[in-house]
Amino acid sequence: MRSLATLIKNHLLDLGIKVNVTVRQKRQEIHILLESTYFGDRTTLLAEISKCFDDLDDYLEIAKVYAFLFGQPLPIWSEKFKLNYHKLENIAHTEKEEEKETVAQKEALDSNRNLDAVEALTGTNICDRFIVCGLGSLGQYSVFNLKKFAYGEYEVKICAINKVQPEIMELDHFSELLDEPLILGDCRRSEILIKAGIHNCRAILLVTSNENVNIEAAIAARRLNPNIHIVVRSSRQNLNQLLKEQLGNFVALDPVDLPAASFAVAGLGKGTLGLFQIGDRKLRVVESIVNPDDYRLVRTPAYLLHKKQSRLLSIAELNPDRLFFQWQPDQLVQVGDKVTIIEYVEHNFASNFLDKGKSHSELESNHFSTIQRIYQLVQRLIHPSFLISICKSKWKQLFTWIQAKRSRSLVLWGIITAIILLGLSSTILYFNVPNISLQKAISTSVILLLGGYGDVFGGLVGEDQVPLWLMLFCIAITLVSLLFVLGVIGLIADSILSSKFEFFKRSLPLPTHDHIVLIGFGRLGQRIADLLFKLQIPLVIVSEHTYDCDLADKVPWFTGNIIEELSKTNLAQAKSILTVTDDQMLNLEAALLARDAAKKVSREINLAIRTYDRYFSENLAELLPKSQSFCAYALSAEAFAGAAFGENMLSLFRLNQRTVLVAEYLISENDTLVGKNLSQIAYGYTVVPIYLKTSEPKVNGISEFFMPSDDDVMQAGDRLTVLASISGLRRIELGNLHTPKLWQLRAKPPLNASVLLDAGNQLKNISGCDLDLARRFMQKLPAAIELPMYDTQAYRLGQALMRLLPIKIYPL
Repeated sequence: MRSLATLIKNHLLDLGIKVNVTVRQKRQEIHILLESTYFGDRTTLLAEISKCFDDLDDYLEIAKVYAFLFGQPLPIWSEKFKLNYHKLENIAHTEKEEEKETVAQKEALDSNRNLDAVEALTGTNICDRFIVCGLGSLGQYSVFNLKKFAYGEYEVKICAINKVQPEIMELDHFSELLDEPLILGDCRRSEILIKAGIHNCRAILLVTSNENVNIEAAIAARRLNPNIHIVVRSSRQNLNQLLKEQLGNFVALDPVDLPAASFAVAGLGKGTLGLFQIGDRKLRVVESIVNPDDYRLVRTPAYLLHKKQSRLLSIAELNPDRLFFQWQPDQLVQVGDKVTIIEYVEHNFASNFLDKGKSHSELESNHFSTIQRIYQLVQRLIHPSFLISICKSKWKQLFTWIQAKRSRSLVLWGIITAIILLGLSSTILYFNVPNISLQKAISTSVILLLGGYGDVFGGLVGEDQVPLWLMLFCIAITLVSLLFVLGVIGLIADSILSSKFEFFKRSLPLPTHDHIVLIGFGRLGQRIADLLFKLQIPLVIVSEHTYDCDLADKVPWFTGNIIEELSKTNLAQAKSILTVTDDQMLNLEAALLARDAAKKVSREINLAIRTYDRYFSENLAELLPKSQSFCAYALSAEAFAGAAFGENMLSLFRLNQRTVLVAEYLISENDTLVGKNLSQIAYGYTVVPIYLKTSEPKVNGISEFFMPSDDDVMQAGDRLTVLASISGLRRIELGNLHTPKLWQLRAKPPLNASVLLDAGNQLKNISGCDLDLARRFMQKLPAAIELPMYDTQAYRLGQALMRLLPIKIYPL
């Protein structure tokens, strides 16, 4: 092999490339490690190397070439030669096809091994049975998502109970998803539950539209089967907590509360995908397209975007078909990439939340434009023509407002009449009543206008000589006042009382631009409004009916015919429209009106539309490609399905056209997560760990970790929160890890032997290998060891060990 290394070195030297060559043999393969500062043209270099293979032994089949930059532990590229052809084939295509085939075979093999292990314990095929009570939209989508957990030999059998035959089927061929005929009856009845097989079911999902029925059925199910896992549709939080303590193994979810955050963040526009809270800390998922001036992201290696307060979730442009981890650790972020990050924020959450997704230059531009607007406003204020135009426009607006309602015109004429009568009567009294002052003449006129004729002349008789005609004039003033002035005052009082002080509520200023219009104020609308109000987002509510709630006097509110009221919300200048009424056709109509209003002023508006039909949502995506349509029950059903397997679903959001669930695991003794570090869990199950609460505090006394380290090893009693798709939850349930690559780590003795202990600990922590094995390896340097690792693990291991000792690490 030394002669081959020398031959390759000489051939490359002829090309002007100085390189160190190391050749290692492993069974029927040879590994050629090249180390240089510059490799030149890759194709030319490989062609030159292929000329050196003619004299190799016939039993060698594969030659792999790895190119290392000086001082770097991982190769910058690698290629494979098939020696039986003595030439370089189309390696990229061949490697990709072989890798796909190998990974598929390994995954199938690993899955079968996991399933076989469980079969060995149970003595039968793996099969979990579930009961779904209530086949409305939520129930049907729950059945559909439960079936997604079936994999290989693992079966999911579902029995459904409904009071009557469902009138509407949301899914085609729905009956094929059920493993037993639909049972018609009351799910609260013991005989119905027994007929459905309650005694040998893993979980029961109670998702009827009647929450009282769900809770009664939950109590009956627990009496019949003390071990069954119960998932209930219920919005009664206090009762849910009490039942959880009393019944045990009980989860209550609100199908309206779960997708509310998705609608709320959809209203914030581009840049915000998710918002949820764990403990006392808020987390947000933000998406941005990398701009040339975004120095934080451009040409930054992907691994550097994993920080203490944030995690990189997705670079969608690299591999749109994959939800998480589409990148290689050293992959550089490029201009135009769509980058998604999750992070937590402790202070100034609302202001930071609104600014998220903007680049540094955009924020600076916003500040500059604000200063510029203030300067222009001051210049305009000091110009006389501006003041004149302002006065004219205000008078015009005032008269338009008065003419809008008849009652306002009556009030105006009442005020004019009162002023005329006051001036006329004060003048006549002052010049015709002896010894009366101007002040007393005015106050006497006011008393007359308020109907106080008796009070006035009761005090004047005997003191002042009042002519008869003047008394008759004062009587006339009083009568006219009763007809006009006091009548108008009564009209105003009646208007105030009949509208329950609506006059004062309407005084709330209407946002002029970049506000959110929320249409519909049912339970979903109320939850969305609460979230947006807490974020201090400018909000306008439009609903068919009035509601007695805290927001009634805090945000502008329009009540009545929704289509007619929309014109009053400054629709064309709104940032987003959220239509969440119970009528999906009304939601569509309102969205189309908003889009047309924005088009007239050459603006784009964000549209989020609530639907009840998956097919209608798909059609809307074509009709309104820039809108977002959410089938609330379809979103919630994925959380209900995940909860059926024992996990606690905290929230959900949409990423790359898929639903991401925020799932919490309380790790038990026989859990598939026990003994694995977080890098194996993350890259093996394709989930993103975001929060860890250990059963025992660490050395520093801390037991809670946000964005925890990849090196943490899971133990029974730990509580782990992850972002996952249904596929990720299924992998965790079955213990079906993606098969890691096999890497060879070659290390030489360090200059300072004292670092070997630290190096062994790093090897154990990052790779997940046994500690004794890691330390034995360090004591036998120079040596090589083969380790199963995922790409990110291998990259982190190389970066950590290169600071301690000379190493090379490459995939086999």
